[in-house]
Amino acid sequence: MTRAFWVLLRRECGAIFLSPVSHVIFALFHLVMVFSFLVCADYLAHGVRNVTVMQVFFLIGYFWFCLVGMVPIFTMRLFAEEYKSGTIELLLSAPVLEWDVILSKYLACAAFYAGLWLPTLAYLWAYQTLTRHQVPVEWGALGASYLLVMLIGLFYIAIGLFASSLTKSQILAAFGSFVMIALLFFTGVLGYTGLGAGLERLIDYVATVKHMQTFAGGVLDTRPVVFYSSGAILFLFMTYMVMSWRRLQS
Repeated sequence: MTRAFWVLLRRECGAIFLSPVSHVIFALFHLVMVFSFLVCADYLAHGVRNVTVMQVFFLIGYFWFCLVGMVPIFTMRLFAEEYKSGTIELLLSAPVLEWDVILSKYLACAAFYAGLWLPTLAYLWAYQTLTRHQVPVEWGALGASYLLVMLIGLFYIAIGLFASSLTKSQILAAFGSFVMIALLFFTGVLGYTGLGAGLERLIDYVATVKHMQTFAGGVLDTRPVVFYSSGAILFLFMTYMVMSWRRLQS
């Protein structure tokens, strides 16, 4: 990593973590997560003991709503704001590499994303304390679930970064990334509609819900790891191509 990368990374982290929008996202996210966790706890309080609270937590609709909906909001400004304010010309004319710019924005968003999910472990601690550990915690399944949450997030952030590099409108950037993420997500849902066996196997490869079911059950499948990692790399490379083209144009 070059010295310029670390300077840009500090700049991006400050822009994200100190932004009022990020504070609103953090508050709303945890408001939904607390409600979701209470729903899970109430479900288990009715005598269900064959699953853990975190398995339920990672598979209900509130979780997916936050996962699919929040990434476009905090990635929409990454390049679109630079285009609108005109600072992108200064940035591209400076002695910095395109990858320095792209990775600094990407890793700053990844750090914010990780910071969103880290406090959810406190919900598990509170639940275990209040119930005096009546519901066992499968730490392997819990770790696998959080690993998949991070991999999905890194993939979605790369999509949001790419969408933001295409336009100076933050609204269009958010809409574009949301459409791409939603299409990927609902393509996986088609696997539940009784399609042919061959097509179902293909859909299962991109079915995020089924991936989470597998990981939440404590099974570490390498295929989703490859899918989300390669998808993130692909969209980062596409962002690089867009930035290279813009640098040539300027």
